[in-house]
Amino acid sequence: MRKVMNIFTLLKLLVLIIIVLTSIILPLSLLESSIADLTNEFIEWSGNNQFLNSILVIFALAADVFLPIPNGVTNTFAGAILGFYLSIPVIWIGLTLGSIIGFAIGKYAAKPLAKKILSQGDLERSEEAAKKFGVSILLIARPAPALAEISTVAAGLAGMRWSIFLTVMIVSNLLISVVYAFIGTAALNSQSASIAFIGIAVIPFLFWLLAKRYF
Repeated sequence: MRKVMNIFTLLKLLVLIIIVLTSIILPLSLLESSIADLTNEFIEWSGNNQFLNSILVIFALAADVFLPIPNGVTNTFAGAILGFYLSIPVIWIGLTLGSIIGFAIGKYAAKPLAKKILSQGDLERSEEAAKKFGVSILLIARPAPALAEISTVAAGLAGMRWSIFLTVMIVSNLLISVVYAFIGTAALNSQSASIAFIGIAVIPFLFWLLAKRYF
């Protein structure tokens, strides 16, 4: 009976993966030729003001605890509009500020404010995971949509020390910044929505599946 349930669960997961990938890959394949146009339109709108573009990216990433904007989208877009070398520090600053905000909410504002951001179930599971797995859950959840923010709040609630938290965030956010700077730049240079798809959906989805096992 248990073996049958495991097979059924696996089939449901495969169906979910197929639906998600199809719903994203198909539109992207149809818009393959327009990715450069969309990026160029934004650059034209901003007057190619890299300072303004950098501020917008940092704000979007720093406020990610409150805004429903997936980091994968913002990071990939940043790599495209800012270029490889500038997007690395910009993405890193935004991700690190967002991590600090989430951690501070969990550590100092405690559960009343955290409950306004997370559901009661997410809050309890995340706090338990943070206490049980500590640093490892932060690393695994960094590229995962929603779980990245939840894990930082949970780490604060679990009483993790600032020194440990900042060390993990500084290193992991730098790695993420380099990867997404490369993906965004490569997507624009090759005018390929398929490459952008890796940063927007593939990486976040794979890490979400991995991190979800701990929550």
